[in-house]
Amino acid sequence: MALFMALCNAFWKNVEKNDIKNIASQTEPEGIKRIYDIAYIDDSHPLHRLDVYYPENTEGKLPVIIDIHGGGWMYGNKELNRIYCLNLAKRGYTVFNMSYRLVPEVTVYDQLKDVMAAIDYIAKHLEDYPCDADNIMLTGDSAGGMLASYAAALLTGEKLREIFGTAAPALKLKTLLLTSPVASAKNKGIMSVYLTKMWGKNYKSAPGYAYMNFDEIAPLAEFPPTCLITSSGDSLGLKQTREQAEVLKKKGIDVLLLDFPKYDGVDLPHVFSVLASESKAGREAIEKALEFFRKYID
Repeated sequence: MALFMALCNAFWKNVEKNDIKNIASQTEPEGIKRIYDIAYIDDSHPLHRLDVYYPENTEGKLPVIIDIHGGGWMYGNKELNRIYCLNLAKRGYTVFNMSYRLVPEVTVYDQLKDVMAAIDYIAKHLEDYPCDADNIMLTGDSAGGMLASYAAALLTGEKLREIFGTAAPALKLKTLLLTSPVASAKNKGIMSVYLTKMWGKNYKSAPGYAYMNFDEIAPLAEFPPTCLITSSGDSLGLKQTREQAEVLKKKGIDVLLLDFPKYDGVDLPHVFSVLASESKAGREAIEKALEFFRKYID
């Protein structure tokens, strides 16, 4: 177990190193009002913070986007998705970008509590910013896509809120955007070691064990129209994104699956539209996802 977790930690540290290098190479958009490090839980924890971004000189209310970063549940914070969120904001949206505590300091149960606490805070403070409370999209990528999927379910599923012990924010989603979401958490073999860090040592005896896969929570909740993004080079999320799209379709949800093949002859990598949001492919994916959101805006 110790060797496996050491390998996992080394893997994610290398991913984080590459992500930080990638972010540093990008140019931040100008003309964006930024409010940094708002405490959504008043406990001084550095990861109980969120940012708000919207275009400067905004008059009136804007549609809202709430973003949850990825990172295998084990690394990252809101800085990981800052440029992505700023690029969303410059297109005419008020964007909330949150951090949450990480495994192994906490489990996924705690992360869901953090995410729902952040959403609850946002719901109670929409009037503090140029926000159209009737037009809100929740988005997340990779592990953040899983957390966003569960958050959407928890917003409408009272039984799920009881199982996971989360808040009940008074917020309604217009659409959901999931980029390479993790849809299946139950694995056999060596991956079960990873699950003990994610869900707790005795996770199989916990109430949430029966709801660790998306198809297990789907019957207990309602979901808004959903856009999903994946790509031919998405080795971590291609299959699971497609599977989640099918689960939602079977529920009668309007689903747009942006399943990118080779782009200009190149396989697009995992969460390309988030980590390379101003690339040609990234811009195309984002515009199609926002067009889907605008279709439902009042």
